[in-house]
Amino acid sequence: MADLSRRTFLASTGAVALTTMGAAAAEASGTITDVRHIVVLMQENRSFDHYFGTLKGVRGFADRSTIVLNGGLPVFNQPNGGGRQYPFPLRGMASNAETLAQCQGDIAHSWSDQHAAWNKGKMDSWMSAKNKIGCLGYLDRQDLPLHYALADSYTICDAYHCAGLTATGPNRTFLFSGMIDAAGRYGSPANDGGDESGLTWQTYAEVLQNAGITWRVYQNAKDNFGDNGLAYFKNFTTAKPGSPLYDRGMASVPAKTGRTPDDILAAVRADVVAGTLPQVSWVVTDQITSEHPIGPPVNGERFVSGLLQALAADQDTFNSTVLFLNYDENDGFFDHVPPPSPAAGTADEFVNGVPVGLGFRVPMLIMSPWTRGGWVCSEVFDHTSVIRFIETWSAAVGKPARCQVISAWRRAVCGDLTSAFDFTNPVYGLPSLPTPGAVIPGSTCALLPNPAPKNNALPPQEPGTRPARPLPYQTDTSISAWTYNSDGSIQLNVTMSNSGTRAAHFSAYVNAFRTGGPWQYTVNSSTTDFFNCGPGFGDGRYDVTVVGPNRFLRRFQGNATGAAKNVETRSRIAVTSSTGKLALWLDFVNGSGAPVTFTVTSNNYRGDGPWTYTVAAGQTASDYFNAVAYFNGWYDFTVAVSTDSTWSRRFVGHIETGAPSVSG
Repeated sequence: MADLSRRTFLASTGAVALTTMGAAAAEASGTITDVRHIVVLMQENRSFDHYFGTLKGVRGFADRSTIVLNGGLPVFNQPNGGGRQYPFPLRGMASNAETLAQCQGDIAHSWSDQHAAWNKGKMDSWMSAKNKIGCLGYLDRQDLPLHYALADSYTICDAYHCAGLTATGPNRTFLFSGMIDAAGRYGSPANDGGDESGLTWQTYAEVLQNAGITWRVYQNAKDNFGDNGLAYFKNFTTAKPGSPLYDRGMASVPAKTGRTPDDILAAVRADVVAGTLPQVSWVVTDQITSEHPIGPPVNGERFVSGLLQALAADQDTFNSTVLFLNYDENDGFFDHVPPPSPAAGTADEFVNGVPVGLGFRVPMLIMSPWTRGGWVCSEVFDHTSVIRFIETWSAAVGKPARCQVISAWRRAVCGDLTSAFDFTNPVYGLPSLPTPGAVIPGSTCALLPNPAPKNNALPPQEPGTRPARPLPYQTDTSISAWTYNSDGSIQLNVTMSNSGTRAAHFSAYVNAFRTGGPWQYTVNSSTTDFFNCGPGFGDGRYDVTVVGPNRFLRRFQGNATGAAKNVETRSRIAVTSSTGKLALWLDFVNGSGAPVTFTVTSNNYRGDGPWTYTVAAGQTASDYFNAVAYFNGWYDFTVAVSTDSTWSRRFVGHIETGAPSVSG
């Protein structure tokens, strides 16, 4: 055997490694231009909590920054007639429990009942709007082993929303075109219904065509459950064979196996092997594989597994591909996070005075070399974000393809998904993943009853955290002033601020003592609003919550005519001179005529404290809480005062540093 020096051995193994990774990996630039193929698989009708509420390290059932319902109960504890019901596992105690869970039927999910469940943001009418207790059913890792493994191996987005509070057709119209024509410029808004038809504005596929970017829909046109959003548009339904719109957008894959899912996978694999996979592809499968209730999730898992294997048929292709797996809407399944909503009058976002969206959270998994590692990204996204990612990529590769119809509000509030990626640290190849279970035929599900709850308690969430991508927000909110008017009215003035690089959406809720709200705010820098809390609006008593992105929460409680009416605690995110790092600062303001003791208690993340500050009359004291050093920038503090037991301030959130962090 020839003698190999260590240097020669290392050089040879390095060459083997490069060969294993493929040419795409060897030529990587560390930017978005390393992406050569984008594949979008939009499945059907599952909410985020319904699929991933129990997954560790995401904003699920263990969320501590939830709104409260009328009566002070958590949003998870939904009204059910004269009682209450928590989300419950669909896998009950029956001998065929897993099959029952897989076969949960669909639930009402039209424009009207989706808005009814949302209830202007109060999130308190799921049972009355959906009229099926199954709307509160959820699945977990045992039911969804592949989906959970993908989340643990790649990246999951836990603030990805469907585009509208409505059904499949409009949400897929958003994915394929960027809007539903809320303003009616092209006729009537396409805001309701399962499948739209005859739409006349430009689709994003046409934008790609004009930009010289290759694209295709992989489907069986006769067996696609009406899910090809391009078929909603007149230019495609009138296209002739031989034209790009027909051949790429309407034609079927070759029928080789007698099963639509297998034919689609065979077509994808053939193009991968031949080196002809388009730059942008949409994959549309059949009903029983789409995960639409009663389409079992296991069937979808088998298809996703097959799609990954097909893309991996050529190493170079797989190492340069992004696969987005998202869901068109939530069906009727519960999700606890209030979706961002535009302020009244926002252009292109209202139909007959009712906001189009955002809709409820739905799952989004991103499989690519640049999203490996079990990350969570909590930036706000919706279906137009997929288009925005392609926009950003197309501009980077010199073929800009901008969608002209995405509203200004969506562009401000929703990101382009690039924050979920790290293009400088790819991990190539297909990870080890579980093999999905056997396909469950639709005939099996048709014979089964819907599951019923076996318990009534807050569901557990898997313990643990996961690495978190940096976010473009730096949010804060405090009571900035009180206004006592000569007519006796009292106004609580709240200032919401955001020093990040992307607009942050805030919602303000009154929890008790008065009605109204919630109120919606899109904040680029800061905005101030007032809330009446005088006669007829609580008679001085107040309880206001403000929520924002990534578990941000402020809660203000007290009595505007009580002993602590001239006392305040304000928060700010600022650099500390001693460490040179960002921290949460609390300013304890005593505008009264006597000393006041402020007590700060840590509710989560920190185990030390409490901290007390006695502030003289007319004085202010300040202290910082170095949240970056305690649980990676997360904080959750409550402040009380010695002069009024009804007075409290709660501060919950995360300090962004521009660096990766850990989920809260």
